[in-house]
Amino acid sequence: MHVHDAMSTVVLTIGPAHTLRQAARLMSARRIGAAVVHDPDTCGLGIITERDVLIAVGAGQDPDVETAGSHTTTDVVFASPAWTLDEAAAAMTHGGV
Repeated sequence: MHVHDAMSTVVLTIGPAHTLRQAARLMSARRIGAAVVHDPDTCGLGIITERDVLIAVGAGQDPDVETAGSHTTTDVVFASPAWTLDEAAAAMTHGGV
């Protein structure tokens, strides 16, 4: 089985200025657990997960003030759709995921 057989083809993309509440609403509405955070000014790319939002709120941070860009993971492991799932798993393990 290859990555393209198991991956989602619809991806939620948000900007770094979205608040955590906005990110949570968008993820919840689409029933997904993560969003790609893209900053067109820096060509930066990262990901924010529902866990990132949960950690911030649990730490007492205001979801209406905190931004996605402040909670984005930028050290992201990417896989090619043509890779096998074993290759993707090895890349994630090697990348520290």
